[in-house]
Amino acid sequence: MLDCVLKTDLAGWHKMWFKSVVDVPKLVRPAQFKLLGACIYLLVGSLPLANLLADDARLIQKLDADYRLPDMAKPVSADEHDKDMLFEKRSLESFHAVEWQIRLRASADRRFDDESKLDSLVSTLQIPLTEKVTLHWGEGSHARVTDFQPMSTPLIEGKGFTIGSFGGRSSDGVLPYFNLESAGGGIIIAIGWSGDWRFQVERTKSDTLQLRAGLANKKFALRKGENVRFPSILLMGYQGSWIDGQNKLRRLLTQRYSPQGRNFEELMPVAGSVHGVIGFNDTTETNLLEMLEQVSDIKHLETFWLDAGWNEGGFPAGQGNPQYSAERYPRGLVSVGEKVKEKGLRFLAWFEPERVMRGSKLYNDHPQWLLKPLGTPVELRYQEKDGFYLFDFGNREARKWMVETISKQLTENNIEIYRQDCNLYPAYFWGNALTPESEVSNEVQYITGLYEFLDELQRRHPKVLFDQCASGGRRIDFEMLRRSVVLWRSDNTWGDPSAPRNMQAMTHGLSHWIPLHGLGATAVDKISLRSGMGACASFAINYRSPQDRQQLAQYLLQYKPIRDVFSKDYYPLTPWSADPNQWLAFQFHDPEKGRGILQAFRGKGSKLELPSLQLMALEKDTFYQVHDWDESTARQMTGEELMTSGLKATAADTDEIAKVWTYSRAN
Repeated sequence: MLDCVLKTDLAGWHKMWFKSVVDVPKLVRPAQFKLLGACIYLLVGSLPLANLLADDARLIQKLDADYRLPDMAKPVSADEHDKDMLFEKRSLESFHAVEWQIRLRASADRRFDDESKLDSLVSTLQIPLTEKVTLHWGEGSHARVTDFQPMSTPLIEGKGFTIGSFGGRSSDGVLPYFNLESAGGGIIIAIGWSGDWRFQVERTKSDTLQLRAGLANKKFALRKGENVRFPSILLMGYQGSWIDGQNKLRRLLTQRYSPQGRNFEELMPVAGSVHGVIGFNDTTETNLLEMLEQVSDIKHLETFWLDAGWNEGGFPAGQGNPQYSAERYPRGLVSVGEKVKEKGLRFLAWFEPERVMRGSKLYNDHPQWLLKPLGTPVELRYQEKDGFYLFDFGNREARKWMVETISKQLTENNIEIYRQDCNLYPAYFWGNALTPESEVSNEVQYITGLYEFLDELQRRHPKVLFDQCASGGRRIDFEMLRRSVVLWRSDNTWGDPSAPRNMQAMTHGLSHWIPLHGLGATAVDKISLRSGMGACASFAINYRSPQDRQQLAQYLLQYKPIRDVFSKDYYPLTPWSADPNQWLAFQFHDPEKGRGILQAFRGKGSKLELPSLQLMALEKDTFYQVHDWDESTARQMTGEELMTSGLKATAADTDEIAKVWTYSRAN
């Protein structure tokens, strides 16, 4: 038995400071999903909690056939011994889901090592007896054509599976989302941590799974008085196919794990980027104001996008110089921000507060706030050679300075979308002081501080939308999603030799997991525009060309009315493939409004005929108006016809194809 005292019960969150004994089965008892009570792995004295309870039969909980997760029972009070651990729980009853996290408040200097095993999830799960159990997961972002490739791993009795992130950012290499598919349903497991994490699963018996998830590196120390957090865990049960589970997750992330208080249009901008014409380090106050006139000429663009390079020293050498380039911006960004607002657009501006370069202002003025890289692998050795340093967000004084600095820039320059980048691998910096007098931060302190920085900045600027870039899609965990959106999902985009198949394949892959993402285009031909479709878009076209502006404006008339459907239910209609010779097709469907969009792609030179694409989730007896974007008239088909006979593209044998169909209930 473990015992605890209930401290608060606010807005669905229940907090409790752990004592020396705690009633774990009462703490986390998702009944119908009936996950193992010890879903947290804490120290009691010098032993891991799971060691104390490993032989307790109550730890093996049965998963009922309906795969539902009810609310966890509230714990009962007890004794007043160890007050260091805080458990926070949030029930999401309408989704049969539960989220929790663990905080630690150090009452004295404390050191943890690998033996402590401070995992956020440790459970033994008994599932309905079935021959087949499959773990569905996805590659993360690593600037490769295979970014977000869907993966499936059959779980074989007696064989474990371990996976984790790379380099200190949560979705670098692997996405922190998993779907355990069993007979008739399954469980979604998500890890909310923007640093490095590990996930392990082993099928110990035909109907029993051992689960473990949490920090990848559990060796760290805390100073007295520090308050840090560990990875959050999200569990959700579902019934039906594994794709049904994916769509339930998409709905959950949209409704509960997106920046709150904003509608779809506010979360997902359609932007005009200046960088199709002007290089990062070539922007000036003058040419931005000129470009703004051309961007604002297109009625359906709503955001003016300024990316890297505006600060002193340019990109990347100027990182660590928070000030603008006085030579290129004699009045700073103020005049640009004012003019953007006058035009009725939102101003998006790029920042990279985490990276500091050798010789920059921060490097010279505050070396005690910097962490240096050590032990980098050969392929990342440039971080040491080129003078990369990490700004220490775990340092309270440094964090306060950065909040004040960026807050002032947001206010003065009318910035409405704050774009934060992170172009280094933090795992190789944590714990490595640049100067002997520095009090360096470890990963737990750093990530806790990063969240506090973002939360304080958002508190001061509640109307500003945050975009988390992180070298393109490398922080797509749910803790970051609740604070920011993903407007740039990978650095493997338009300029890669694999384009446009890379972009098409990333939409196919990432859409399994998260609903709010997109890309845009750098050209106005049909293939480029359709390959970059999604919930959001940034168009870095040649705005100096009246013809290009006109073509983009015409495309936006088709795209904008349908783009919110990209945030609804998702159905892959062909297997994922990075090979442009293969067909790639998928459907987005809004069940409430009875409308959707279907896209199909094939590369130039391929002679493969498109198979009939059977749509999903339609109403069998309902008539739908189906519009092929390459034809002038729509046709009417029943849901049954669309789900059985389907749709098929027609084109010359070797044409490059990017087909789009939209549909809606007739009348």
